[in-house]
Amino acid sequence: MRCFIGLPVPEEAGRALLRGVPEGVGRQLPLADLHLTLAFLGERELCWTQALCRQLEAILTGVQPLSLKLTRGGPFPPNGSPKGSLSRGGRLWAARALPSPALMALHERIWRPLDDFGVARDERAFQPHVTLARGRHRLTAKMANESEKSPPGDHIEFDVHEIVLYESRQGYRPRWRQSLKSRL
Repeated sequence: MRCFIGLPVPEEAGRALLRGVPEGVGRQLPLADLHLTLAFLGERELCWTQALCRQLEAILTGVQPLSLKLTRGGPFPPNGSPKGSLSRGGRLWAARALPSPALMALHERIWRPLDDFGVARDERAFQPHVTLARGRHRLTAKMANESEKSPPGDHIEFDVHEIVLYESRQGYRPRWRQSLKSRL
């Protein structure tokens, strides 16, 4: 199974984020699928994920709830062109999470057992975000400026109380989720 570890986005925050997606940027993700990925695990056997869950549950003991603050959506990655141009982004429309010390510490804490389990880290730096839509073409920052449906205020903020192991199918839709830590 193909799986990843993430933080689910609460329904109210997800609705506000999706209202900010401009028309024409691509296919919006369903509200129930919104999450912030902490670690992509790739294809894994069920027995492997069960052993990993036991390790993660042990290291997550004592982790406190954290607050996520997300900026309004925009092209992701923001510097998607090879030359690093700010005018061209990636094919995703995403809300970027401000990398708070608590979020970055949780990310590192999750990776300790993953390194031991042989999971290869992405070579790119961790850029915490919530994907809101997938486009067929590169998306531009101009689309963000033209959006009239942006959520009120500059940020959407919510508390995270759960860390989840997701299995995804073709098209990145989570098929099932197992809570690693149901209450932070």
